[in-house]
Amino acid sequence: MIRAVYADGLLDPATGETTREAVVLIEDGHVKIAGRRAAAQVPRDAESIDAAGLTILPGLIDCHVHLTSLGEGLDFARELTTPPTLELMRAVRAAQRTLDAGFTTVRDAAGSPAGIRMAIDAGYFPGPRMFVTISALSQTGGHTDSHFMCGADLDIPLPDRPYMVVDGVEAMRLRVREVIRAGADWIKLCTSGGVLSPGDQPHHSALTLEEIRAAVEEAATQGRKVMAHAQANEGIKNALKGGVATIEHGIWLDGDAIEMMLDGGNALIPTLVAPQWVIRHADAGKMPAYAADKARDVVKDHTASIRMAVEAGVKIAFGTDTGVGPHGSNGEEFLLMQQLGMEPIDCIRAATTVAAQAIGMKGVGTLEPGSWGDLIGVPGDPLTDLTLLSDPAKVHLVVKGGDPVKAPA
Repeated sequence: MIRAVYADGLLDPATGETTREAVVLIEDGHVKIAGRRAAAQVPRDAESIDAAGLTILPGLIDCHVHLTSLGEGLDFARELTTPPTLELMRAVRAAQRTLDAGFTTVRDAAGSPAGIRMAIDAGYFPGPRMFVTISALSQTGGHTDSHFMCGADLDIPLPDRPYMVVDGVEAMRLRVREVIRAGADWIKLCTSGGVLSPGDQPHHSALTLEEIRAAVEEAATQGRKVMAHAQANEGIKNALKGGVATIEHGIWLDGDAIEMMLDGGNALIPTLVAPQWVIRHADAGKMPAYAADKARDVVKDHTASIRMAVEAGVKIAFGTDTGVGPHGSNGEEFLLMQQLGMEPIDCIRAATTVAAQAIGMKGVGTLEPGSWGDLIGVPGDPLTDLTLLSDPAKVHLVVKGGDPVKAPA
């Protein structure tokens, strides 16, 4: 199948340049040509996709989502009565909403087993390309220890979703092997407490440096990298010392942590919108008081830390923690990033070229020849108006692998 997408403009995030009167030719799911129509040789039998009035750019990437989480607040009674099979089915709707918002690639940061990724790839239901971490590993009493929710599925290890709590170096080695056996593309560690977990604090570190190093070593033997839920300053530094590739959240950075990230080339995934959604859910009566209090406490420091990282030149990759907030609302993160001083092109790069590099998925975040034919179209110039990417209603066209999955009305 050959398809030609004709648009008013084509934005290349790598260069920041927009080509007018553009065409993208996609053959067998991959880009063959992307550029000016006048210079392109389009086969006569190519099927046309009309993107008149739109600027097209590569499909967006969210490096931190949770497709099996509802994004409607934290209701313990609901979670206690939700069977694992129903939780998995939540991902079907979440995947569609994510794709409709223009995000054609995601890294699921725990919750989705490899079967969700496989089902999307097999065409069972529409959704973005996925990397999965499956289980977020934390210590006893840590961020993902659901001990007091013993009836909830999070506390029940399944064959394709290993138990999340692990203590000790050798136990960590085994658990990482189990997660990889279950099909994980990435390993996720919790090197600090968190906002939504009832038994710990986000400014406290978690896991020992030795446990972190063991996880990184085991992951590396199987060609995997490690991401770290890291909010506490010491937890961030331990994660970096231990060899993790990406830092998630980064609420309490300091100059030393930033220098470590610059020296190591680590990507920071801010998830600025996540605490905002915790507070919004709390205001609507859909969040426990402890979580709302912690979210309100961290917002100011979180904002200051990410602004400091941006000003220092730390590599910023786009991520939202969607699943805390509603799926499809991912794009709001663009506006929060811009408020911290990032230029629109850098915000877009964070969700395309930089994100692709950060998560190591080839063929996404670009429309270079040979890449996947994933693109979106918006009615205007996103370099002057990021609301074109923040509002799903303004994403008029979504093409994944050359197949239109959302078209202008």
